[in-house]
Formats: sequence, C-alpha cells, structure tokens
Amino acid sequence: MNLKLRELEGTALITVVARARASQDPREDFRDPWAEEIVRGLTPAQIKSVETGRVNAGILVRELVFDAAVAKILKDKPQGVVANLGAGLDSRPFRLSNLAAQWYDYDLPDGVEARRAVYAEDAAHHFVAADVLQPDFVGLLPPRVDLFYACGVFMYFKAEALNAMFARLARHSPGAAVLFDTSTPFFARHAHRIVRGIKAGLFGGWGFRYDARPEQVEALFPALGDVEVGNYGDSGLLSRLRGSMKLFFRLLRPVFTDSLFVTARLGERGV
Repeated sequence: MNLKLRELEGTALITVVARARASQDPREDFRDPWAEEIVRGLTPAQIKSVETGRVNAGILVRELVFDAAVAKILKDKPQGVVANLGAGLDSRPFRLSNLAAQWYDYDLPDGVEARRAVYAEDAAHHFVAADVLQPDFVGLLPPRVDLFYACGVFMYFKAEALNAMFARLARHSPGAAVLFDTSTPFFARHAHRIVRGIKAGLFGGWGFRYDARPEQVEALFPALGDVEVGNYGDSGLLSRLRGSMKLFFRLLRPVFTDSLFVTARLGERGV
C-alpha cells in the first residue's frame, strides 16, 4: 500500500499502527480490521518510522473514550450528522456502524486520497478534501451538524486559528456538540523527543494539564460553552500499562503523559 502523505497527515500512521496492535491483542476488547489491513500493506520502513510501543496504550484508551463519547451523543440523535475534522485514517465511522448517522470526514487532499484507498464512500459516509481552518470551510458542511469531533488533531493547530474556527462553526450549527483532545504544554513542546514520527515544531504550542478546569478551556476558546473535561489516566490508561511502564506513567503523568479530553457545545455558556 503506497500511502502518499505529507508530514502532518503522515502522523495518522502512528494511530493506525497502535490500533492494529491493539486489535491483534486477544487481551484487548477492541477490534479494528481496517487498521490491521492498512498495516499489512505498509512497508517495514513505514512501520518502523512511527511505531513507539510506549504510546500504544494511550492511543487505545483515547480510541475507546472517543467511541463511547460519540455513541453517547448519537444515542440522543440516532440519525445525527457528524463532522469528523482531520479524519485521516480514522475507522470510527465504520467501527460504529450500528449507529444510523451521516458521517462527513474532512481532511487535507492527501489525507482524503489515502482515506479513499482504504475505506469506501457510500450513502452514509462522505469524504471531503478541505482545510478546516479556512473561512470557506463552512461552505462544505451539510446544512446542520449535530457533532463535530477531532481525535488527535487539534493539538497541531494554533489556538487563535482554532478559536476562529469554533466561532464559525458556532454560527453555522449553534449548540452542536464538540469533542476533542489536547496535549499537555510540556508534550506540545517536546513531542518530537517522545513519539517517533513527530517532528519538532509540528504541534501548535498550546495545551492543558491533565487536571485543568473547564473555565481554563473556556478562557482559551470563548466560542465554546458547557465545557466538561476528563483525562485518559482516569479513563483507564494506567490499568492497561504493565510493569515498569505503569510506574513511568504514574510518576510523570502530571508532566506529559495524560491528555485532556474535552466535551463542549458551540456558542453555549452554562448559567
């Protein structure tokens, strides 16, 4: 499989390899045959360039947390419209095939080309090449979106550009749900030293500690309201680590090991 990705979209392979490893592990209640197929088609050099065993457990927890959060929101809107921002090679719209949603997957042209090489578009799955940070992006959205989500994406963007995007999305679909994750400030600065496949300067330079409060998120992103936060450590990350890795993450969690998971509403502030 010849996946021609530029640097940013190429980070999608980090997640794909981690998902494939989890799917192949009989101890894990997680199956992703799409990721397994992608990895079977990669060259050894491609796999080696991104595989970092110590981040696989964190990526699996992130996938499970997003799966549960997306399913919970769509339970109230069983035929909801979902916009997946920076979809890359995300298999969630297909893993959650029991949900009768309409999925719109957005990514830069190289990312969409790679996506079409793996997944099939149909009446419920739409792939759209777009730069989600550009003002004209809203013109590529369906008339109403119920859920916007970005898994492992927004930490690559500048905070100012993200907030401007949130404001545009709020005008397009006021009250829509938003799901995204962030990195810690330390990780944003030093990810290239920690994770194979990430180059220096690729992150947007902002982040939140694992114990950040909702008002801190709202202060950085005023277009968001009804913010709720969680972190992957409290969602089961530590229980999935073994041996010395568990001690490593427990000791260094406050610094860089525990990303924040954010649930919010566009243009709505709690009272």
